[in-house]
Order: sequence, then structure tokens, then C-alpha cells
Amino acid sequence: MFSALQMGFDEVQWVVTTVLIIFTWYLKRESASAKEVLDLRLRVVEIENAVKDMPSKLEIARLEGQIESIKGQLNAANNSIAQVQRGVTRIENYLLENKK
Repeated sequence: MFSALQMGFDEVQWVVTTVLIIFTWYLKRESASAKEVLDLRLRVVEIENAVKDMPSKLEIARLEGQIESIKGQLNAANNSIAQVQRGVTRIENYLLENKK
């Protein structure tokens, strides 16, 4: 009777060992290696630094407002330049027509 029981324990031990080996192999295959984790951590840090340096929506809105203001000032300056050019042209024409 004990010999049959001993043989049963050997078989159970073999099955448990086999299951543990398969389970360990599966976990090792599915888990990330330390190098992969380090690579991912470095990529996350790079992305965080890039995002930290990006302007916020509020800052972008302020910049757009400033650009519109500058456009208005440039348009006004261009109009002033055009008026000065027309004045210079009129003076040139006047002087050329009224030579003495």
C-alpha cells in the first residue's frame, strides 16, 4: 500500500514541477525585461520634457492676439508708407513739370 502511495507522490511531484516550469517560462516570456523597462522609462522622460516645454493653450491664444495686433500696426505702417510715397511722387512730378 505504501509503495503505491509513494509512486503517487512521485507522480504528483513530477506534475507540480512541470506546471511550475511552464508557469515560470510563461511569466518570463510575457514580462518585460529590465532593458525594455529602462527604454520605456527614457522615452517617457523625453516626452515629458518635450511636453513641459510646449506652450499652453492660453499662451498660444495670447500669441495669436499679439500677432493680430502686429498685423494691424504693419497695415497702418504700410498705409503711411504708401501715403509718403504718393507725396514724394507728387513732389517729383511737380518739380519736373515746373522746371525753370
